[in-house]
Amino acid sequence: MTGTFTSISTITFPDISFIGGTYKELPFDVEDEAGNPVDISSFTFSWVLSPVGESAVSSLVKTGVFDTTVADKNRFIVYLYSYDTINLSGKFIHQPIIIGNPGYDLRNGQGYIIILPGLST
Repeated sequence: MTGTFTSISTITFPDISFIGGTYKELPFDVEDEAGNPVDISSFTFSWVLSPVGESAVSSLVKTGVFDTTVADKNRFIVYLYSYDTINLSGKFIHQPIIIGNPGYDLRNGQGYIIILPGLST
């Protein structure tokens, strides 16, 4: 793979809602405009969470992990651990980022995440 993409579909992800401090796995499948899997095995991945209306603010940035269990080689996963979101609450927008050659980032989707505050224990 050369580090560039052609004809990657843009996706609006379904809304996600969970209580802050909850472990979550966010899988992302990469497909072309025809719905065919795209081999992303030679790329790296990132993920950004920002409050709605504040795209210049990154509340959380995570590294994605290539999923070696998928035969199509088109999935990466972002793992959110309890400590990542325990102090977050509100409505956020999230974007996965596929990173190729230097200076080449693909942001092919975004969606909303609502994080509810956890109760005191």
